Amino acid sequence: MKVDVSGIMKRFSGAMIQPVMFLAVAGIMLALAAIFRLTYMPAFIIGIGDFLYNLFMNGFINNLVVIFVVGLTCAFAKKQKTDAAVVAIASFLAYLYANNYWLNLTGALAEPIDGAFYGTGQAMVLGVQVTDMGVFISIILGCVNGWIFNKLCDVKFPDAVRIYGGTKLAFLVCALVSAAIGVAATYFWPPVSNVISMLQGFMQNAGYAGLFVYGFLNRILIPTGLHHLVWMPFNYTSVGGVAEIAGQAYQGAAVIYTAEIANIASITSIDPSVRYIVFGFSKVFGSIGCVLAFIATAKPEKRAQTQALLIPSCITAVVAGITEPLEFTYLFVSPLLFLVHSLLDGIFQTLIIAVGYMAQVDNLISLITTAIIIPWDMSHFYLIFPVGAAAIVIWFLAFRFFILKFDLKTPGREDEGEEIDLSKMNRKAFEAQKAAGGAAVAVAGGGTAVVDDDATNVQHIIDGLGGPDNIVSLMNCFTRLRIDLKDMNLINEDEVNKFKNSGIVRGKNNVQIIVGMKVQDVFEKVMVALGRDLE
Repeated sequence: MKVDVSGIMKRFSGAMIQPVMFLAVAGIMLALAAIFRLTYMPAFIIGIGDFLYNLFMNGFINNLVVIFVVGLTCAFAKKQKTDAAVVAIASFLAYLYANNYWLNLTGALAEPIDGAFYGTGQAMVLGVQVTDMGVFISIILGCVNGWIFNKLCDVKFPDAVRIYGGTKLAFLVCALVSAAIGVAATYFWPPVSNVISMLQGFMQNAGYAGLFVYGFLNRILIPTGLHHLVWMPFNYTSVGGVAEIAGQAYQGAAVIYTAEIANIASITSIDPSVRYIVFGFSKVFGSIGCVLAFIATAKPEKRAQTQALLIPSCITAVVAGITEPLEFTYLFVSPLLFLVHSLLDGIFQTLIIAVGYMAQVDNLISLITTAIIIPWDMSHFYLIFPVGAAAIVIWFLAFRFFILKFDLKTPGREDEGEEIDLSKMNRKAFEAQKAAGGAAVAVAGGGTAVVDDDATNVQHIIDGLGGPDNIVSLMNCFTRLRIDLKDMNLINEDEVNKFKNSGIVRGKNNVQIIVGMKVQDVFEKVMVALGRDLE
């Protein structure tokens, strides 16, 4: 039996992003708390800041391991997600107490150093001393729980014992398996932790070359939806670094940086792991440069149309850090430009760190937060201006050169009568619907496509994917619907594209539809139309 490894990885990356989406909200609140806690603020404002800090740092960030195990389990569960959440919590508690029991039984419980367990290989989680696996244990348990839950949630027992079937059986098996993992972790995790430490050393010794590869892969893998697998470990696990801040140990570049923001008054420098959270540099500055190049090279008569198409997508990329609507506008027309874009991304992530910049770059909001909260002598924030300006110019010149050199049919450069159809709408369907009087609308790529009057009707998505029976499962990330299908041959992209989207990415048994910032609303509408549980 062949295993669709790519499909599994795509589903995993889609599931991983579910809990991460909530971290953006917590990050904003912690940034607000940091501002409120500045020493020159009135006492009652500082009090509010302390409350917000305790709420979102101690209550949320310091318990990411719990958030992730529940988020992953529920994301993988194909139905009855409320029961899946209960199973997730129960299995995690089973892991904690089994792990603690075995450490105690074998005399392996570590003694705290100066009142903390940092550096001992163990940690306190929900008041229980356990092997310190960080978010890795959430990933393991979330994947195991999801697989077991989907296998057992529909199992039915005879009437006399029916209550013990289905999700209750899944609960029992998940709890026992998690307990077994808890015992096993006391043996397998210490050597794994040593390997991770070696990996950290390799990345640090690789220096700027390693950072370039990291940045390049983060961008070039976006069309596949697998880029989350690159940045996720560096951002939320010990692969990205470990640091002690205000007496608390934190793992992962994004978590460390969030803790630094929240405790800015008690730190004197930014941890070097910050190098793994500047992958938004191209979102802010590269997006501006490439859009200017598209507008400059557009045919004069199509320049206004090109501006109307691209400027909103550029604003979304710069302000919110969501780049798919822009990047998918030209990706299918010219993969060469996307390769150039990815190479420049890796180069400038490396360059901004090389010149001494020490702060996150995700979007315009993160830059404003950095400028306000972190002292410039720690962040070297002033460096963002010359390097950012240089990036805009270089992106512009590089894109302009390749567009003109190879006469690329980018937005605004289509030949007369040619419609650039990034979502590969069938030409005959285009002409037939045009003859029927359908409405013409702008699509990614700068051309026109014909859709019916209701370009937001999600039934087009369902019908285009082969109908409800062909849709195995559905989830969403920041900008995409991610769908597992029974039969890929039943996809009708012409029908799917009647619902306005920025592109379709096919896998072996799965498909991704680039919807944009409204993806959560679209996901819910599709689930309702399918008659499936939104829990």
